[in-house]
Amino acid sequence: MFKKFSSLPDPSERLEIFNLLKFNLALCRRLGEFLTLIVLIAGFGGFAGRPAASGPPLAYAALLIGLALFCAALPRWLFLAAESTLAADFGLDPRPGRQRLAAWAALESRWFLAAWLLSVPLFQLLAVLDLWAWTLTALASGAGLLLLDALKPHWLRPEKLRPPLEGEVDPNLGLRFDKWAGQMGFKPWPLRVATTFSPFLEPPRLSGFGPTQTLVISEKALGAFTPRALNLLAVSAMVEGLVKAPLKFLFLRGCALAVAVPLAAVFISTLGTRLWLYPLVHNPALIILVWLAGWLGLALADFSTRLVRRDLSTQLAAAAALILKDDEAADAARTTLAVKNLEEETPPAWRNWFSRHHSRPIFLKRFQYYRRLNANAIASQPSKNS
Repeated sequence: MFKKFSSLPDPSERLEIFNLLKFNLALCRRLGEFLTLIVLIAGFGGFAGRPAASGPPLAYAALLIGLALFCAALPRWLFLAAESTLAADFGLDPRPGRQRLAAWAALESRWFLAAWLLSVPLFQLLAVLDLWAWTLTALASGAGLLLLDALKPHWLRPEKLRPPLEGEVDPNLGLRFDKWAGQMGFKPWPLRVATTFSPFLEPPRLSGFGPTQTLVISEKALGAFTPRALNLLAVSAMVEGLVKAPLKFLFLRGCALAVAVPLAAVFISTLGTRLWLYPLVHNPALIILVWLAGWLGLALADFSTRLVRRDLSTQLAAAAALILKDDEAADAARTTLAVKNLEEETPPAWRNWFSRHHSRPIFLKRFQYYRRLNANAIASQPSKNS
């Protein structure tokens, strides 16, 4: 589909085409998801018919909710398939189509089943609970899922992790970090290697929360980064855990949940009443109103988390460079991320907001700015002799 663009001889033009297509696909996917939910609400609202005091049977409601969930997810699946084809045509994903499809199905089927199992009881509770009680129940369910994702991420994410093999990771990294963590009074986390394929190069990251937290390095990163650059990125991720950054991101997601669930109650009490869906008729379109509020909450959580992470990750990388006393490693890590992910050195500002899987394009610029601030602060301090 995209091979005529990926074979362009000019690298700059090829990069620009790739990023433009990726941005357009991501934007259209989000817009398609929103419009699909609106259409489903109107379509299922037409099934309301005459007012009735009782809701539909459980089996009938579960079937309709599954059908609505499939229709709501269909545009997302189509655009994700187009994005996967884009990555393959530009040489980022060398896997055959069947293997890409199997990996995609394993990822999407898990959240599809979880959304269906959560939606059916939430819909049934609307028939027996007052709206305020349903709101509290939905908030408790959402908070439980957030904690489950934080404490047991492998239950919700099909990610395969293994201990690192001998020689894969610099042994001095673990020894040095154990020393730093001991000095700060922290217990270091175990190191795991992610074997799940990703077409994009990702730096090391923390997975889980609290005592179950682990440092995850992808197999692709082991072969792409130099040992010094990998050490810097790993230390940056470790420092992120030391400053309790995962707790801050969990708090942001909790704030988005606190906005989404009351918003769902507002949608039900306003749009649901106008469409004869609630409280006289318990129509499956009610749960689509909940999905719409949840979609807005997820968009808010993604936006706020990315906004905070942009500055935080750069400051943590600068702190890691100060710890390792290796500024060249920061430049090497930034260059590797840019080259492997087909990212330009200075992309437009709008691309920074929508680039989820790509490198951090402003890594080096913010790193240098952070170092200049520290240098100016040290220079402005009075000397001991004065």
